[in-house]
Amino acid sequence: MQNLHNSQALTNRDPDDIIAHGPDGEVSVSQFVARAAELAAKLPNHPYVINLTADRYEFLLSFCAAVIAGQCTLMPSNRQAQTVQQVADDYPGSYVLGDSTLEGIENFDIAFEDLQATAQATAPGIPEQQLCAIVFTSGSTGAATPNRKYWNTLRSGALNNADSLLKGQNARLNMIATVPPQHMWGFETSILLPLFSKIAVSCITPFFPQDIVNAIRSLPEPRALVSSPAHLDALLNANVDHVHIHRIFSATAPMSRQTARRLERRFAGRVVEIFGCSEAGTFATRKTSSEDLWHISPDFDLDITPDNVVIRAPHLPDDVVLNDVVELAGKRQFRWMGRDQDMVNISGKRGSLADLNHRLTTIPGVVDGVIFMPGENSKRLAALVVAPGMEPSDILGQLKPSIEPAFLPRPLYIVPMLPRQETGKLARKMLVELFEQTRRIKAQQHEGSTNS
Repeated sequence: MQNLHNSQALTNRDPDDIIAHGPDGEVSVSQFVARAAELAAKLPNHPYVINLTADRYEFLLSFCAAVIAGQCTLMPSNRQAQTVQQVADDYPGSYVLGDSTLEGIENFDIAFEDLQATAQATAPGIPEQQLCAIVFTSGSTGAATPNRKYWNTLRSGALNNADSLLKGQNARLNMIATVPPQHMWGFETSILLPLFSKIAVSCITPFFPQDIVNAIRSLPEPRALVSSPAHLDALLNANVDHVHIHRIFSATAPMSRQTARRLERRFAGRVVEIFGCSEAGTFATRKTSSEDLWHISPDFDLDITPDNVVIRAPHLPDDVVLNDVVELAGKRQFRWMGRDQDMVNISGKRGSLADLNHRLTTIPGVVDGVIFMPGENSKRLAALVVAPGMEPSDILGQLKPSIEPAFLPRPLYIVPMLPRQETGKLARKMLVELFEQTRRIKAQQHEGSTNS
């Protein structure tokens, strides 16, 4: 444990650097630090803040204000009222910033446009072992779990990411992110990176393809896009105008080489895929259009034992056990084989759900889809697929030649859309609920047709 009195600056950027593209234009580092200090003095005197601000600049500003004030930012896995309420109940003394519609939780309403501090301000020092954030996992494999983030962990991780992601990048990158700042992927790239590298982040969080293109075009070059495969697939398949994106950073789900190459041709930039988890943050990267292997980032080491994969780094408070199956290829590279929860054994056959889902979503006409095990005691896989105009038999017919018969999903239901989170991930609870709801509807329809 490091000395509690050791401290590191809130940012290492030059005062005149541009750190954000706010609603009213560019914001310099000196302006930003002064406004963060001004806001810190206004915050309620509570130990925890649940930051739900949708404007990315306002999130960055209020996160740094909370850090200056010695408060810990709680980041739920999503912004649904039930999820936020549960987090507030679990952490007494918390308040919400950024959403006045939630009942029963103290809300702090700040007019960010009133923060007009312009005086030169020196970035304050933050104790290295100050607890600054608690990030909750997405819940894609079960219940969301909390991960404590200390200032030394966040700062060292951001410096490590700058080294891994921005090699050869000397000019300032102007960044758009489609993933929410409350999620670890969005938090690391669009909130922490601007504090410790030449990044100016936009306040906008676009969702639809044309909105993404418009947001990117509004920024000066060179530009970077932080996104997920779900958003990037939609962007590729949409009829949008050409725009140059210098670098595209993707995470939250595996990306195919074909998709990476299409993105690079379409937007004339480089696609970098990121491997990480809420517990450890980003710890590996690859240039997906030409690489299968993942490169382990500086400061990190992977220890593979017969039982698990352990991640270690000097800035992590504890070793992190991965829920993934990997195979080392040399000292600093590995091949990803799938998640522990993705590996299924049916009728003596062992397979990967990630591989099955890749085969499903590459079928022409399939817009989105997922193959999964619907219950702990299930003996067959099931699938929910978004494929307008197609029948389940069409999809199964195209799956049969490429997968083992034991892995064919039955039932396979066509649905209007999947309950993806803002990051593009699927929370297991919501997925199972949609499956059960669809199954009941299909059963009722079958019973009605039989009775008629």
